[in-house]
Amino acid sequence: MAEADVDRDQAVRIARAMLGADEQTVILPVSERDTIRLALASAGQWRIAPYGLGGARPVALDLTAVDVAARWLGIQPSTHIFDGLAIMEREALKTMRRSR
Repeated sequence: MAEADVDRDQAVRIARAMLGADEQTVILPVSERDTIRLALASAGQWRIAPYGLGGARPVALDLTAVDVAARWLGIQPSTHIFDGLAIMEREALKTMRRSR
């Protein structure tokens, strides 16, 4: 999680939010199991950009790392999975930006 510049507590809150364990949730049906598994496996794989004076912030998931994680998990990438990841990516970025 050091790449995303969040501490352990923030990472746990982000993961809980991605899983729908707090008041600001993204709920996916069980049919989205592969999308959820891939999102959780890719949770620490963020592209980081400079921000402010010496700071940095996550801007997007590293899709190369996501592709590798998908292959390791035996998940066939598809536009459906990509769309689901994009939704979760946007929500995770909103959550991370609010927590700063």
